[in-house]
Amino acid sequence: MKKQHPSAPSWLEQAYPQMHYLVLALDGDRGAVAWLEANSHGVARFTHALAGEPQALAALQNGAAEELDDLFEVIDNEDLTAWLAERRPELRLLFDAIRGDDDATARLKSKKAAFAKLVPTFRDVHEHFLRRTVGPHELTEGGTVADMGCLIGEMHLRQAEYEKAIEAFSRVIDTQPAPDLFEGRARAYRGLAERDESAAALMRQRLG
Repeated sequence: MKKQHPSAPSWLEQAYPQMHYLVLALDGDRGAVAWLEANSHGVARFTHALAGEPQALAALQNGAAEELDDLFEVIDNEDLTAWLAERRPELRLLFDAIRGDDDATARLKSKKAAFAKLVPTFRDVHEHFLRRTVGPHELTEGGTVADMGCLIGEMHLRQAEYEKAIEAFSRVIDTQPAPDLFEGRARAYRGLAERDESAAALMRQRLG
């Protein structure tokens, strides 16, 4: 009887092992869960949270930034977008939703409601991670602070959280002003003004 040789690792396992084992873990592979717990704490907690374990969700919310690096390296990785869209569309929608895409959130509700319920918490964890990993006075080549400020501000804009968007844009403008930040804040002010005008008009109608 011939000895069977283990199959060669796939490109995904070689290039992005956290994603490889995350997919296996979500399919019920206990060995994959064990690998994540030993090698990728952030992704392991994320996996347990998706399985409905409240302790894991709390651990993500309270986790130190360095413990979540591996998780958001996967979630924010654009190189995986095409693969996810073809092989695991529910994960693609989940990752897009976490990054602030409201359309993805709406579509996720119809495809994987259990995942969609966790999106607000995951978004908060993602935003806090970005804030903690880029200090307010950290000026790096390529405008990292401005880019992160725009990212956080845009996330709030997409959720119609205009006050939070204004705060996010303003915080970075104070230390590293950039055109996109001013434009983003202007859009947030316009959104807030339109919302207040609509509220005022509705109130006038009710008052007769």
